[in-house]
Amino acid sequence: MRKLFALSLILIPSFAGAQQIAIQNDYTVEGKIFAVKTAKKYASVEGCTKIALKKSKVAGFSFDSKTAKCTLFKRVKTVKAKEGFVAGTK
Repeated sequence: MRKLFALSLILIPSFAGAQQIAIQNDYTVEGKIFAVKTAKKYASVEGCTKIALKKSKVAGFSFDSKTAKCTLFKRVKTVKAKEGFVAGTK
């Protein structure tokens, strides 16, 4: 029984810290910018999502598919329709 309890204490934080991002095609985020990423590893929706999840201060992102630019936001003010963009919010 003690082993089971100890195991549950180890596993609970990993589930509690798991975050998800809601992805919306043809939308963009407006708000307070945290950072703009243009490196190859962020030049996809997957790369942009991965860095957004990794940063605790990031509330969302916009990915411009034409320029492959990932913009991370500290605060999300609005999410607006915009063709060619992908928005992600926590």
